[in-house]
Amino acid sequence: MEEEIGKQNLSKIAVKNSSYNLAHGLILKFGGLIFTILIARLLLPELFGIYALALSIVTIFLTFTNLGVNETFLRYVSDALGKKDKNKARGYLRYLLKIKTVFLVLVILIILLFSKFLSYDIYNKPLLFYPLIFSCLFIIAESFKNFIGQLFLATKNLKPLPLLGLLHQTAKISFSILAILILSLEFKVVGLFLALALAGFIHLFLYILVLYKKDKTLFIGKKESIDKKTINKYLKFMGIASLSLVFFGSIDILMLGKFVELSYLGYYRVALSLIITIASLFSLSGVLLPMFTQIDKKRFERGFQKTFRYLMLIAIPATAGVLFIGKYLIFTIYGKEYLLAVSSLYFLSILIITMPLIALYTIIFQSKEKPKILAKSVFITLIINVILNYVLIKYLLQFSQEYAIMGAGIATVASRLILLGILVVSTKNKFNLSVRGIDIRKPIFATLVMALFLLAFNSLVNINLFFGILEIILGAGIYFGTLILIKGVGKEDWELFRGLIKK
Repeated sequence: MEEEIGKQNLSKIAVKNSSYNLAHGLILKFGGLIFTILIARLLLPELFGIYALALSIVTIFLTFTNLGVNETFLRYVSDALGKKDKNKARGYLRYLLKIKTVFLVLVILIILLFSKFLSYDIYNKPLLFYPLIFSCLFIIAESFKNFIGQLFLATKNLKPLPLLGLLHQTAKISFSILAILILSLEFKVVGLFLALALAGFIHLFLYILVLYKKDKTLFIGKKESIDKKTINKYLKFMGIASLSLVFFGSIDILMLGKFVELSYLGYYRVALSLIITIASLFSLSGVLLPMFTQIDKKRFERGFQKTFRYLMLIAIPATAGVLFIGKYLIFTIYGKEYLLAVSSLYFLSILIITMPLIALYTIIFQSKEKPKILAKSVFITLIINVILNYVLIKYLLQFSQEYAIMGAGIATVASRLILLGILVVSTKNKFNLSVRGIDIRKPIFATLVMALFLLAFNSLVNINLFFGILEIILGAGIYFGTLILIKGVGKEDWELFRGLIKK
């Protein structure tokens, strides 16, 4: 495998693998956005707030069923398959599946025991109780699905993912709408989690079926003994990192749930969902981790530099675009009932840049077996995140609840900027990887030109759905046109782009 990779250009490999991953990512993100839009409109702010709070709690519990197992599985199975050692790959699969099952059983028991305490004593929101109970089915489906899904990435068999993702999104949306429409008010959120669970089990079955038909030797055959001590050490630090990351991503919702009304929780959630959807489109971590695991230092550095540059080419103008059209996006997508989400959206827009970069730096430490550094970095910034959220929410709440959700947005962005800074410094010190020499001045200049156009367009035109779409298209055209004129893209960039389109 290393010889095969050595004969090919890393960029071409990335294009080949990322074409299906991009399609899959688009389906998942836009499917998730459509799902969020529909249920937000059907549930309205208060019930959507209950769903948002329940989902944040469930996400925490879901992470406890993982605790780094998925990341460890992908890292070591990718390495074993890269060396054509399927016996060892099966050893990793069976060992880590046992650990996953133990974690899952413990989590389900904890949920059943503590759901009432969380709902009535901690949050004082009785409507939260039954959604937490029935979320157990959703957690089981998601936990096993996420684990088995790593095999598509480890085997670089990404071709089935777009169709499987489309089927899952269709089932999830259809089942959820049906549940909301037929169930009474107090059981709508319960039905939502049951619908998600059913869609998840169907998706899991299809995952296993496709993988088995493609190569049943991934599951069936002898297993080779593995170094459990090394695995457990890696797993320990990845568990700390993954748990810290999920708290890192959910602490704002969890803390807001204690201080603000459910409707304001709903406003914040729609703003966050929209930004995360946009930011997630630029993440290439799933494609890059198996490759970064198997390539040498020189080509690793080149791959990192190019990936960083491409992320900036897209993320910088996307962030600026949200600042100009965010209000119209919220109004058009979610309706006038959610316009109070706009102020939070503006602050959260910085995540469009920071989230993909944090994901990029994260896979560097994962691929090079340095999870301890990652775990420490995330844990430190998690503490900072908690403190910032508490201080800003509590202080700004005295002015209004809208200010409080803005405070959560500021805390979320600030803590991620700190995490990114720590990861950048750690990467420089440990791997001598630097962003020096990556010229982002041209993308910034092109973004400023685009921003001037958007400013003029908004002042001259009364924005509606048609003109909003037209503004996005024209803004993108002006950005890339300016980038081409100032030679911000080169011959190799065009070759990669043509290769992606061809794929």
